[in-house]
Amino acid sequence: MDPVVIVIVVAALVLVVGVVLVVIARSRSRSRRAALRSHFGDEYDRVVGEYGQRDGERELRARLKRRRELEVRELDGGERDRFGKAWESAQATFVEHPSTGLRDADLLVQQVMRERGYPTERFEERAKMISVDHPDLVERYRSAHRTSTDVEDGSADTENMRQAMVDHRYLFDALLTGGDADRTRRL
Repeated sequence: MDPVVIVIVVAALVLVVGVVLVVIARSRSRSRRAALRSHFGDEYDRVVGEYGQRDGERELRARLKRRRELEVRELDGGERDRFGKAWESAQATFVEHPSTGLRDADLLVQQVMRERGYPTERFEERAKMISVDHPDLVERYRSAHRTSTDVEDGSADTENMRQAMVDHRYLFDALLTGGDADRTRRL
């Protein structure tokens, strides 16, 4: 066989293999992107909007990895009862002293997170881990926490505080009952 024909055939094969590899890589990338988008919902759009596509997806994968490393546990019946009573107390306090009740609710959410095994030192780390297990609630958590800090500044009105209590309650209930921690294993 002519050496020129051999070179052309080999070059064509290399080109075909290269194209196939590119198609496979793009397909995997689309699959990973779709899985992240499905898992994180609106949080995916927020993070990608903040960081850009590649860095945003890297951030979300890092959250999943970090969450898998945590030993988050379910609360037992006694702990759920104790926290439930503490929530009722925070709500009762809110009626008479909204800022104090909201502060108590914010701290109670942190206590439940700590008991379950989530990191609690910094708010943003808490929010990132909540975005993995409860992506549908993370924006409510951010909003409620923001209002809680606005109370300290004196810039939150009663309606904002009421909404923050409602938002905290959604997350509190999800944390109390455990939610779906297995979601982190899907991706």
